[in-house]
Amino acid sequence: MKLNKYILLALVIVFASCASPKPFVFKGINAIKIEKASFGKNVFNAQFQYENPNNFQLTLKNLDCDVFINDKLFTHYKLDTNYTIPANKTFNLPARMEIELASLVQNSVAILFNKPMKIAVKGNATLSKGFITKSLPIEFVTEQKLDLKSILSAAN
Repeated sequence: MKLNKYILLALVIVFASCASPKPFVFKGINAIKIEKASFGKNVFNAQFQYENPNNFQLTLKNLDCDVFINDKLFTHYKLDTNYTIPANKTFNLPARMEIELASLVQNSVAILFNKPMKIAVKGNATLSKGFITKSLPIEFVTEQKLDLKSILSAAN
């Protein structure tokens, strides 16, 4: 009888530790730098800032999403390198984005006058904790200014 109680207790502990992770919270875009500027595709490097609301460490295995500015598709973002995400911390993920000149022109007035823009990220993230791997939908919306002066000074 005591053995059954210990087995039941062990099962409860195992299932409690396998709780689904909460999705990350998107905080904004930091450190935007121009890698390549042209009349076709432009390449930007940035840091996407997120917060892990979970009280346990996770490994990000894959991130595949679209980035929208003012409700218009701006670029696609894919990250397939493993990153260890600390528990209950804010963290940055590198983002290398190819952006068509037409997408930049659509948002040029807001960028030039340093107006807040609606930035949305929608897609999927594959996370793992130990042996458990799970794909979670991600959808974040924030308003942020993209400071053109800091972007251009970083390019020099």
